Parts: sequence; structure tokens; C-alpha cells
Amino acid sequence: MVLGREVVNRDGRRLFDAGIILSEKMIRALKMWGILEVTIPKDGIPEELTPQNPPPGRTRLDTGEKKAVLARHFRHNDLENSVVKDIYALSFERIETCPEVLNFLLEPSKKGSEKSDVHDQYPVNGIHSLLADEIKLPSLPTIFSEINAAIKNPSFSGKDIADIVSKDTSLSATILKIVNSAYYGFNEPVESLAYAAMALGSRQVCSLALGITVINYFKGLPGNRINMQSFWRHSVACGITAQILASHVEKVNKERVFIGGLLHDIGQLVFLCYYPRTAGIAFGQAGKLDLSPHQVEPRYFGVTHAVFGGLIADKWNFSTHISAQIRHHHDDFKEKPPREIAIVYFSNWLVNALGIGSSARYNLPRLNMNAWQSLGISHRVLEPVIRQLDRQLVEAIKFFYE
Repeated sequence: MVLGREVVNRDGRRLFDAGIILSEKMIRALKMWGILEVTIPKDGIPEELTPQNPPPGRTRLDTGEKKAVLARHFRHNDLENSVVKDIYALSFERIETCPEVLNFLLEPSKKGSEKSDVHDQYPVNGIHSLLADEIKLPSLPTIFSEINAAIKNPSFSGKDIADIVSKDTSLSATILKIVNSAYYGFNEPVESLAYAAMALGSRQVCSLALGITVINYFKGLPGNRINMQSFWRHSVACGITAQILASHVEKVNKERVFIGGLLHDIGQLVFLCYYPRTAGIAFGQAGKLDLSPHQVEPRYFGVTHAVFGGLIADKWNFSTHISAQIRHHHDDFKEKPPREIAIVYFSNWLVNALGIGSSARYNLPRLNMNAWQSLGISHRVLEPVIRQLDRQLVEAIKFFYE
């Protein structure tokens, strides 16, 4: 494929000259930089770089129609609020450059048509039923426990984590692929886990290993109740956003909020594993009532997926910090929450606002300003945070899930 026109970034800096042959590596780099369309002769246009075409059966929307779609999406929020106003503007811009966002906002719910009887609808009397012996929570592979124990040990080294991860050849290979990808952009190839731990930091490698292990465990979950690729796209985006935000917030552990963001909806997956029909009914009811799933889940499960996810994190021996991030990511904070909890809460709200993936939510709730204020940052930092998220997400989702 030959470029028909030079490629420049948003600042006008030239990236590639017209006439060069576009390789797969260059395509990945372009997507990392947020460039989704280039000029190439028609017989050589790669589909992944030209998502501007509307989906089959759907016409392009004019500016007024796009504003109407976003107005509905943000209807529970105050558009005069400086934070919300900025995100609204950036969301509108994303509709122009990322049509999958528009598809997500326009996609109708199909889960409200579920039929159920009383036994299907109310199989769970409360949290104790889910924790009873007949319904055991999932146990992750032994290597997960070893990695989790290592990350809690303040004296563990890169060699220690390399020794643990190397026991799983598939996990080792995946981590090395990620470390050598454009996501990190090292000039020299990283050929060993020990060197990866030295280059990235042992805790970052631990975070990657934990995240990959959990995602791989749930990959076999049927996608008839929820689009699993969309679910993990949302989750990975939350983890990346939390980690990026952490670099702007004082006294925050970036690796912890990455895991908290990545796994914040883990309770929802367990509901889907053990009660797929009831979960589908709950999602459908949320859609009918214009609510989010966590607002109707207690009626069916006795608890929200957030609270149950926190209990799962406790069972898996995550730190109390990560359990709290998961447990409180839907809270209506009456005062400023701890910063790490606020980061995961806001990351989830922001990713939903931008229409990146879906965790089966049906509306964008009102932004809790106590959580936002807990971060102690300016709303002006949000645009560069989102730009960085866009650069990293395409590459990250490929290694974490696809």
C-alpha cells in the first residue's frame, strides 16, 4: 500500500511522506497516534484505518442529529459544569473521528425481551446464597496467587517475578509481546522477563501478569448475554485511563489503580457465569427503566456487581486498596472519597462518557463531583489524558483480549 498524501499529526508535524509503502508496523503506529484515516489508492485501503463509513443500513448523521444523540447520552449531567462540558465537546469530536462511538451510542438494547418465571427471575435470596458451598466462587490458577503474593512483598525483585511468570510459557510470551509492542516503544528488543521487569518495573510486570491471567480465565464465557469483546475493551480502557490519571494525581499507586480499573466489573462476569439468564433479565430491566444495571441488580442478586466484585477481590487476596476500588466504583459519594477509589470511579464514568466499549450500562449517570474534586486536578488535563488513552488502547486491547 502506497500513501497518496503525506500524514501529519494534530500539531502539523509530518509523520510519513507521500509515496512511501505503508507497512503493518506503520499502520499500528498510526493507530497509536490516533490517526484513523490515510489517503491510499482505493485498491489498497485497509479497512481498519477507514472506519468513517457508516454501518450497513445506517446513514450518516448531520451535526444537529449528532448533538441530539450526545444530548441524550449526557442527559443526567449538567452541561454547564466545566468538566462535563469538556468531555461533551471531546465526545462530539470523537464521533467525527471514531464512528464506533456513534454506533455504540445508537445501538438499541436487545436484552429487554427476555421472558422469565419467578424461579428464573429470583434465584438468589442474598449475598449469602452466592457465597454458599453449592455456588463456589472461581479459583484462579496457582500462578495468580504466587504473583499476587509477590506484589504484596515490598522486597520482591525483578528476578522473583520473572521466576514466577516463567512457569507459564503462554503468559511469559504474552508479556514479552506487550513489552516489545508499540505500546511501550522501547528502542531495543526486550528478550527476557527479568529485563522486562528492570525496564518497566517489577510492579508493572506484576500488574500485566495479573490482568492477563484474569482475562484469560474468563475468555470462555459465552457472549450471548453481553458482547465480551466490548466488555473487555471497556475494562482495558478503564485500566489505562486510571493509570494515566494516576500520573497527574499525587500519592497514588499507578499499578494498583490499573488493576482496579481493569477488573472493576468482575462481579458482573461472575453473575453472568452462574446466573446468565437472570443477568440478562436484569440488564433488560435496566434498559426498560432507563437505569444502569447496578441500580437493579440488588432486586435479583441481593447486591450490586460492584459490592460482589469487591468480595471476589477479597477472596482472591487482592490488597484492600484494590478491593475498595472495585467495591465503590458506582458509589454516590457524599464526601470526597480516597483518591484511588476516585480515580477508578472517574475512569469508569469517563470511558462510558466517551462510548468506549460497554459493560452493559444503559445510561451515563450524573458525574459525582465529590469524586472529581478528590482528584485535585484541572479539567484541562482531560484532553491530553484522552489523547494518550486513544494512542494506547488499540495496541493494549490486542494483547489483553483479541
